[in-house]
Amino acid sequence: MGVYIFTPEDLVRYGSATEEQLEVLKEAILSRKDILIAGSSRSGKTKLVEALIHFIPDDRKVAVVTAYGEFKPFRPNIVVIDTQFDSQPLERRTSDVIEKIKAINPDYVVIDTIHTIDVARVFRELIDDYAFIVTSLALADDIKAEVKHWLRLDDETFDKFDIVVELKRDWRTGAKRINRIYLVKDGALELIA
Repeated sequence: MGVYIFTPEDLVRYGSATEEQLEVLKEAILSRKDILIAGSSRSGKTKLVEALIHFIPDDRKVAVVTAYGEFKPFRPNIVVIDTQFDSQPLERRTSDVIEKIKAINPDYVVIDTIHTIDVARVFRELIDDYAFIVTSLALADDIKAEVKHWLRLDDETFDKFDIVVELKRDWRTGAKRINRIYLVKDGALELIA
């Protein structure tokens, strides 16, 4: 049995997202907005990324930066850049990933919750050339502070995101869902869905 890749329809079917929320995210993706997805461990960040990639047209390239084979290229327009802790220093691994992204020249760069490279540096150096979907751990309710901590972002870098998606996991039932979607505006998060 293969690995099942979630679709946007699956998210609605299982109550993880509303059609309105997915429409907001679809529009953001087609407009090449930079999207940050934040949530606790096992809140559905990777499954949401899989579903959102279905909104990216087949003629657009997607580079997915992941670690230890965590993400599978389920469409022909996806190129996976796999990274892991090794003997190279963090800066060298990060430089290698930046070089690979530039060589692929994708329309979208997905960075899926990894700590094997300097995500902030990748985002800072490439934000003007590519659209991003980045996932981050967030264990407390202050999403901005959590993301800045886990990804080591400064305010200026955080504010380059256009959309922030907050995920929640009900620890009693295991249910995962999009809790809120925010627009990043003037350094603040403005609720839009």
